[in-house]
Amino acid sequence: MLPERPTTADLEAAYVRRGAELVRCDAARRLAVETLEAERVLIDAWADGHDAAGTILPGD
Repeated sequence: MLPERPTTADLEAAYVRRGAELVRCDAARRLAVETLEAERVLIDAWADGHDAAGTILPGD
């Protein structure tokens, strides 16, 4: 939130905060996508009976 009459420093601080929020959001999104892709690879390998997935459940 900016004051009624923001200074240049206020605006710069707001841009820095917004930039940090975007970086955090993008990192979280990338992690979610990487996790989903890795899960799908493991599930596909397990479903196809390949050893590439390794042991997923005890007794596999």
